[in-house]
Amino acid sequence: MLDLKDYTPQQLKKFLAPIDVQKEFGIDKDKLKYLRECSRDEGRLRGPQYLQDGLMIMYQRKSVITWINNSMFQPSETSETRETVKQNKANIK
Repeated sequence: MLDLKDYTPQQLKKFLAPIDVQKEFGIDKDKLKYLRECSRDEGRLRGPQYLQDGLMIMYQRKSVITWINNSMFQPSETSETRETVKQNKANIK
């Protein structure tokens, strides 16, 4: 998980072009384009927030980091598994 505390306020506010997002975070610029297109088609944001002015697309570093952290798989806080759920249901019957 990326920690916002690892960046200065100036770094978090900085805007990045898609190629810069690709270089810094490893998210392919074509993937970012696809997510923007899906956002327009579906009417809901998919991917990090971005700013568009004509043909210029910019991502604020903080938005990219927040999106990455929210999109990452997080293991459950419980130790419950599919097997224990099945066992618990069987014990209730």
